[in-house]
Amino acid sequence: MLWENLREEEFKDAIKKSKGVCILPVGCLEKHGQHLPVGTDVIHITQIAKISSEKEYAVVFPTIYAGEKTGAQNFKGTVVYSSELRQQLLKETCKEIARNGFKKILIYNGHGGNQAMISNLSRSLLYENIDFCVFDYSIGSDFATPKKLLSKNYPYLTSEDRKILNDYTVQKKRYGHACFIETGWVYGVRPETVRLDKINQESGESTHKFDEFSNLKINTPLAWMADYPNSYAGDSFDGMNERIAKAMVEYSVENLCRVIKVLKEETISLEYLSQWKKMCFEDKEK
Repeated sequence: MLWENLREEEFKDAIKKSKGVCILPVGCLEKHGQHLPVGTDVIHITQIAKISSEKEYAVVFPTIYAGEKTGAQNFKGTVVYSSELRQQLLKETCKEIARNGFKKILIYNGHGGNQAMISNLSRSLLYENIDFCVFDYSIGSDFATPKKLLSKNYPYLTSEDRKILNDYTVQKKRYGHACFIETGWVYGVRPETVRLDKINQESGESTHKFDEFSNLKINTPLAWMADYPNSYAGDSFDGMNERIAKAMVEYSVENLCRVIKVLKEETISLEYLSQWKKMCFEDKEK
């Protein structure tokens, strides 16, 4: 259920039915090659969250577009906010969701670059005497890879579809950004925004400028931008179609539904939060 579609009097029942679980999709606006829209990281998670919430009831808050994209200002359509604004926006949004009665907030992340930002948010909230729990789950934590799709029984996939997926797997093609998988997610929910004829217009190959850093596990925010100057990471590919895209979306919906179900049924998080608050705040005040 979408938050914005609820009438005021319906929130009480929505909180009860969702067992206090609210999904907060967070993405960003950035270039994804020339074949995908700049809103890729919000388009797929928004729709996947909506479909999942209809299958395993939860309330979905309006998607936040203010993701972490520092250093990508040279690409048209990219929107960059300061780290201070992003943190404050996320913090106050979580507090408002909780104030309205949802005590379990699941940040559903559609952009890999957001992870540090989200981790910082969830930890920083523990400095405050909050009465809600924040969890995060990334769509990229379990990519809908061709190999995984082949292990599932999607009856609408044809023998030719399975050959395409198998070839991708056998050839050990890479995925990463604006790749076969992200193309499938967006094509599966908003096909009109995808230009399949432009998939190979730009290269998704690495420049390998920062390979030495990567090999030594040295992290730097410069590496990805330097290695993939087209904001596209992955091997060239063909064969994407509506059936394969449908399977990718279905795979990710199944995963998110499992996460929602666990959060609705578990009790340990809020119980422990209460104990932890007593140790950290109430006992100190005595």
